[in-house]
Amino acid sequence: MASRGGGGKKEADPEEQMRKKFRAKCLFRALGRLVMANAYWLIEAVDHYEGVEDVKRRVQQAVRGKAKKKQLLTITDKALLNKPADERTEQEKKYIYRIIGGLKCFKRYPNHVKKKLAAVTYFKYYGPGRAIVRQHHEAHALYFIVAGDVIVSQMIFDELLQQYVSIEVGSMHSGDMFGEVSLLHNIPRTATVTTVGHCELLALMKEDFKNILQASVQKQWDEVMRAMSAFTYFDALDEVARREGCIVAKMKSYEPTETLLGDGVGIANFVYFILSGRCQMIETMQVIITKHLGHSFYKLYDPYVPKEESEQDFDTKYFGAYKNLKNSKESHGSMSGDLSSQMKDSVTRETSKGRGSILKMPSSVKQMRHSGSMKRESVQIVVENDDTKRASAASTVSHAMGERSGSLKSQVLLHPSDQTRESVRLSVVPEGLGAQRPPANLHTYFMQVCQFNPGSSFGFGENMRDRRIVALTPVDCMLLPKIWLMQRNTANIWTRIQHYLEKKIPTKKQLFKSFTEERRWREFRDQIVDDVVARSNTVNWTSLHDVPYSIRMDEMLDI
Repeated sequence: MASRGGGGKKEADPEEQMRKKFRAKCLFRALGRLVMANAYWLIEAVDHYEGVEDVKRRVQQAVRGKAKKKQLLTITDKALLNKPADERTEQEKKYIYRIIGGLKCFKRYPNHVKKKLAAVTYFKYYGPGRAIVRQHHEAHALYFIVAGDVIVSQMIFDELLQQYVSIEVGSMHSGDMFGEVSLLHNIPRTATVTTVGHCELLALMKEDFKNILQASVQKQWDEVMRAMSAFTYFDALDEVARREGCIVAKMKSYEPTETLLGDGVGIANFVYFILSGRCQMIETMQVIITKHLGHSFYKLYDPYVPKEESEQDFDTKYFGAYKNLKNSKESHGSMSGDLSSQMKDSVTRETSKGRGSILKMPSSVKQMRHSGSMKRESVQIVVENDDTKRASAASTVSHAMGERSGSLKSQVLLHPSDQTRESVRLSVVPEGLGAQRPPANLHTYFMQVCQFNPGSSFGFGENMRDRRIVALTPVDCMLLPKIWLMQRNTANIWTRIQHYLEKKIPTKKQLFKSFTEERRWREFRDQIVDDVVARSNTVNWTSLHDVPYSIRMDEMLDI
């Protein structure tokens, strides 16, 4: 019986039991860490998102809470996005598709791609200072930023310190995507991505990326690669630099008459490389036209350009100060001499009469002393009638006392009275403070500066004041950040291109010169034609309607 009982129930291995207990303990701890890490977004109230203790932030959240709730995913959406993909129903997939279709990070994809992404994306949350991916680690997922900011950094060997240092290479915000480089080329992570604050993301696993997005991402990369190969500037770049260029590059298309750059339009700090199409640079030029004895005279009006200084202006500007200083010293010396003589005379009179102390100064002397130390101020010219002449002495004394006190506040020069009197006050305003009024005979012209054909580039920092670049035909461009190009400035190529553009593109004065030459040629041509027609005895029956429309349109075009 004992043998049958012992054979029916086999004793478990102690080591196996220990392994099961340890595994259960690890799973429990992992579950606890997962709950603690995601407890932040599990809070239903959005106003708790920026800290419970900070009252100021809670008040700000309460004010903008409604707008923020529309942009962020709700707690129900996040919980649904955490559900395994194979357990999601068709109705849940349609609901997720409606959600992510409106997010900024998914607007670049067509609807059939969004439907596939809705079935396999997962919600991820990371707190402040957390590393989402690390450099040189194996890639497992692609990430879309729903809310928050991240910093991209790389470990680079410093030759001076003889060690690896972390250098920040950029930042990403809501709507950006990262992690596709390693998945696309099957290489380790090329950079470390760290959160700045609370960050919410959508993750796409490696296998799902291959099935859904790899074809579209590969197409975008191939397009940028072909665009970079069309320019010999990028032939010296290695494979890593080309991958970085594909990450930061932007492909843009423009319709005819659409502005590429200028007038507040265009992407700042980006260089444009024209792949196809033609565009032109147009400059606004203001010209003052005056007519005298039947002839027109033209003058360029440009209030932004300072007046050229001559040698006489230079001498007055930089050496005239010494002359003024010398004159001021002489006048000060003569004033002090006059003041001392007046003081002696007044003291003599006071002592001879026996009134007052010898230390007491007359009011006229005080007034002169104060007037000698007066500072610059706004001048007012007051024109009054005879009723106010009696108050002039009192106003002078009060003005001197106000200067002596050193107060910047306005002083009462005349006390109010019941009598009505006429008063005219004119304020003297320094020149240059008021807005300059343009002349009445000012005309504005739009001049074509130059044209850009396929293979051209612009946006290196050349002068764009009063200029804009407009497409003549459908234009396709590749845009690259200027800072990225300057970091790879092989043989100083980009700086030389900038100098070339500044030399070849005409300046405003050169455009004005060509404008005046063309106008004078028109006037001379018209005068010659009129003189020939006037000396001719034959009757010219040709009218304006006999001239072809193409020629008439060319003549009507303004140069």
